[in-house]
Amino acid sequence: MEKTSKNGLDLIRISAKKLKGVWGKAFLATLIYVTPLIALCAIPYAGWVISIALFGYLTLGYLNYMQKLIKGENPKLSVLFAQPEWAQAILLGIIMAVGTIVGLLLFIIPGVLMIGYYSLSLFVLNEERITNVTDTLNVAARKMNGNKTGLFAYKVIFYLFYALVGAATIVSLLFISALYETQVVLAVVLGVVAVLIAIVLISIITIYFYAANVVFYDEIIRPVEVSDYELISEKKEETKAEEVKPEENVVEAVEVKSEESTVEKPKTTRKSTTAKSTNKTSTKAKSSTTKKSTTTKKTTTKKD
Repeated sequence: MEKTSKNGLDLIRISAKKLKGVWGKAFLATLIYVTPLIALCAIPYAGWVISIALFGYLTLGYLNYMQKLIKGENPKLSVLFAQPEWAQAILLGIIMAVGTIVGLLLFIIPGVLMIGYYSLSLFVLNEERITNVTDTLNVAARKMNGNKTGLFAYKVIFYLFYALVGAATIVSLLFISALYETQVVLAVVLGVVAVLIAIVLISIITIYFYAANVVFYDEIIRPVEVSDYELISEKKEETKAEEVKPEENVVEAVEVKSEESTVEKPKTTRKSTTAKSTNKTSTKAKSSTTKKSTTTKKTTTKKD
């Protein structure tokens, strides 16, 4: 596939080809990934919270496993749980899950935008190992510039399949719950069977969904030379340098003013000395005039 190809159906077809020969391993890993998340959702409130908290951690390990598997490596199942960035993954999973759920509940567009900008955040974390969650989200949003159409081209297809399986499971459980009052054992057995079928169907959809995610990221999103995280860090350093420059200009201006003040000081001293000299001459002139007046007075008295 060309790197500019963003056809959703073409992307799904290519990801299906890459799963040939490794589909069994992918299915086993997907069952390990999907089962606890769905099982916890069966527990009201507390199970939902735990499922959202574990979503990022389990997803990071699962996509790491799928990347290695599609590349032709033979990863072990321990890769699903051996993630050094588990804390960042948990926080990213909570942000993505809560943001998407709230966005879809309040209005469809915010949830869609959340998916478009940040759905590949865990791929970015797995690729570049960024320790800062904010930088991870910024890099993911940066990578999606110009690629959101290609992302939705295939994700909408998988979301429809997820919605169909979820709706069918809910309807079947509603019918089974009606049998619970009269036939408890049958209702429990049918409920367990319905949940198991849902887990298997969701696992099959998830295999191709994450395979398409891996192909999309590797073929279209993956950086070639310089990572976006390095570009963002460089921009941060540039902004810090720009913030420091005005302070340097202020210091230079203060130094120039101080130099000007030191240069002007001798002028003021000269003015003061000249003023003192003028004062002295004026006092001398006054004394001479007073002496002249006294001599004239003496001469006049002698004439008298």
